Amino acid sequence: MKKRYSFSVDSRLCISSWGEQIAKLTGESASATLGKKYHKVFPQIFSGEKDTLSLALEKNKKIILKEYHFDCPIDHFKGDIEIDPLRTAKGVKGVKITVSNIIPCSVTRNLQSSQRFIDLGKTASTLAHGVRNPLNAIKGAVVYLSEKYAKEPALIEFTKIMNEEILRIDNFISQFLSASFSYERFSLTDINSLLKKIEVLTFLQTHTYNIRSNYKYGDIPSIMINYFQIEQAILNVINNAIDAMRSGGELKVTTRMETLTGIDFVKIEISDTGPGIAETRIDVRSIPTEDKGKGFGLFITREIIQSYNGHLEIKSKKGKGTTVKLYLPINSIGEVK
Repeated sequence: MKKRYSFSVDSRLCISSWGEQIAKLTGESASATLGKKYHKVFPQIFSGEKDTLSLALEKNKKIILKEYHFDCPIDHFKGDIEIDPLRTAKGVKGVKITVSNIIPCSVTRNLQSSQRFIDLGKTASTLAHGVRNPLNAIKGAVVYLSEKYAKEPALIEFTKIMNEEILRIDNFISQFLSASFSYERFSLTDINSLLKKIEVLTFLQTHTYNIRSNYKYGDIPSIMINYFQIEQAILNVINNAIDAMRSGGELKVTTRMETLTGIDFVKIEISDTGPGIAETRIDVRSIPTEDKGKGFGLFITREIIQSYNGHLEIKSKKGKGTTVKLYLPINSIGEVK
């Protein structure tokens, strides 16, 4: 049986009912849509320059649109639409909209992926507040250790990096909670230096899991980035690689310049010798969220890289490991959001 996606609007074109299937398609629940103008949560349906739902209300007549082309910010798709006036003894009180025969495309997948990202955003503020208290406790512990073991060079190096990272996270949380994101957050950054810090930060993890780390730093220019964003994007990939090699393996990280279609990029390549990802799951948007949220990690990394007009590539083979390539253009900075 073909799927039918239904919802209803009142005479003001505000949503009065929202079916279970349309909720799954759009990722919008009934509680979040009821009372809103329908075009706030669903692509507006036009007949020429006039809203088709208004036309059905005005003429009190059923309207059928075959293979109607929807335009929305996410994708282009088409489907059959039935618009039925809802009649009462006192007249027409609204219309019921039913969409069927949606032509297979990426719209549903994109909507679901976007909803996952939206769900993450809904909890981000709570998480930011929750991180503050343990972060302060960690900061106090680091200060204590750095003072107590001031004569231990290796420990001092670790505590110095930890202090810098704690400060960076604290600043990020402050900016996030106040929504004061501005151009000043971007700075000219040496990606190799950033990776060298990550190499030190992840040393204990790789050592614990008997993972050989092989970092090769190429001759690359500094680029204008938000340090925290790119650090998190890279760490998401490296942590996934480490997690995939709990029984040992090799982590390779390389940097180099690469020119694609006339544009110069800094390429960061991260590969592991873990179990790999089945080819049908390589698309970042379709990797399911697992217990530790790996799907979100890769999704967030892709979103960050794309905000710099860069791109992410994943190559993997079951049983042979995974390689992730991050491309950051040299002459552009991320969007200030």
